[in-house]
Amino acid sequence: MARSTLLARGLGGLAVAASAAALVVAVAPAGAAPELSVAPVAWAPCAPEGFECATYPVPVDYAAPDGPTVPLALIRRPADDPAAKIGTLFVNPGGPGTSGVSFVRSAGLAVATDDETRRTFDIVGFDPRGVGASSPIGCFETLQDLAEALGPAKEVPIGATEIRDTLTAYRGYTGACGRTAGPLLPHLSTLNVARDLDLLRRAVGDEQLTFAGYSYGTLIGATYANLYPDRVRALVLDGFVDPVGRTQLSVLNELERAGGFERTLKAFLAACEAAGPGCAFSAGDPAAKLTALRERLRTGPVLVPAENMTISISYFTAYLATQLQRPALFVGTAARLQRWYDGIVPQAAAVATTAADARVAAASRAGPLVDAYGGNSFDALNGVNCLDKDLPPDQWAYPPLALSFETAYRTFGRLQAFAASVCATWPVSGERYDGPWDRPTANPVLVVGVQHDPATPYVFAQRGTRELADARLLTITGFGHTSLRTVSSCARAKVNTYLRTLALPPEGTVCAPDPDAAPFQPA
Repeated sequence: MARSTLLARGLGGLAVAASAAALVVAVAPAGAAPELSVAPVAWAPCAPEGFECATYPVPVDYAAPDGPTVPLALIRRPADDPAAKIGTLFVNPGGPGTSGVSFVRSAGLAVATDDETRRTFDIVGFDPRGVGASSPIGCFETLQDLAEALGPAKEVPIGATEIRDTLTAYRGYTGACGRTAGPLLPHLSTLNVARDLDLLRRAVGDEQLTFAGYSYGTLIGATYANLYPDRVRALVLDGFVDPVGRTQLSVLNELERAGGFERTLKAFLAACEAAGPGCAFSAGDPAAKLTALRERLRTGPVLVPAENMTISISYFTAYLATQLQRPALFVGTAARLQRWYDGIVPQAAAVATTAADARVAAASRAGPLVDAYGGNSFDALNGVNCLDKDLPPDQWAYPPLALSFETAYRTFGRLQAFAASVCATWPVSGERYDGPWDRPTANPVLVVGVQHDPATPYVFAQRGTRELADARLLTITGFGHTSLRTVSSCARAKVNTYLRTLALPPEGTVCAPDPDAAPFQPA
């Protein structure tokens, strides 16, 4: 359905509320930061063997470039053949809130690269400002505190009481962020991350940027391309977020994201049915079984003895949203759905979750319960999103929004709407970039889209290719959130050729996953 058609429906008048949010967020004039002097990065050996690490200072506030700085954490895998080095490949794994240092440390040999690319590029990951080891923001002292604050919140609140408790909990959470997160909080936007990236590019001695961004990382790349179009060498934007939708039509963008998950679920169920015995959830009608399971859980949580745990609609929906991004896990996901179906649909009585269950569920958003605070990824996710997006600043705009969303997308609509509601009471505003997105770049950009990507739907890649001034779309059939979770030798070869030579794949190129990467193998 066209975006204009969806907007014409009104979504309960929320377009007006979204416009009002723009008055709250102070939008800086589009443009690059002042040209600052830079020193080279001082690399030193670090784990694992063969890698090097460093920190690099960048201004907290680019409007005050001589003021306080924030040290960014960096890691580098040096090129295998320094004499043949083309340059530096910067990478970002998305999130927002995900550590680029951890990403390169754990996946440095697999990040859109082959032997020849590793031979000719340094691979550099960095933790964006406020993330990981780069002066991480934190809204609480301990993860236990975060869990207790979010305990009353439900990912999928149903009914007046759950909705009220969820919005109250989010209001308490954002209030804590305002009190505790510190002076970096207003300066976390993608605009500033792109400015930081340009300083890092200069600090490693590259005249132009070579970059691979995944999911949210594509917004960093697209922002960079439009701030510094003459400095673009090669940008791989994999799992495109649609920058126009995210920053200018944020309410509609959230709805479209719910649709991406819903369509991928439908495709997952169809693939399961086609696999027959190769999929544990295939007996009978998988789509009808999924509907029965979902609708039963909407009436209340149920204890599943085979799992030794209570399953709620929130847990069920969040689990599906996570698993649908990882085709390598589909076999286990199908088996678990069958166990849930067997244990839940025949039951008539709901079993209430305990307070401890709620705390653990809340803590799972950020990580396991430990004494030290480990909620930075959750806090940074909200910190960046709430600065970048143009969302309604009234908490009570979100219940009717959720109703509109779930009318269109029954499984994931309510989840997506209430996830966005955190931004209604976010305690700070700050600079953000919302276009233009079509500035001509020195070299063309390569966009990669997976046909059944739930989190960044394929339509975003199609649309984003048109929104950028000079971009080519590489399509991968099958499932997975970004090509990192879709094993395709065809796509990997074309991406690496582009990174090294700037040669784009022919227009309309479609790659399939490798045969052994199919989510359901014959029984």
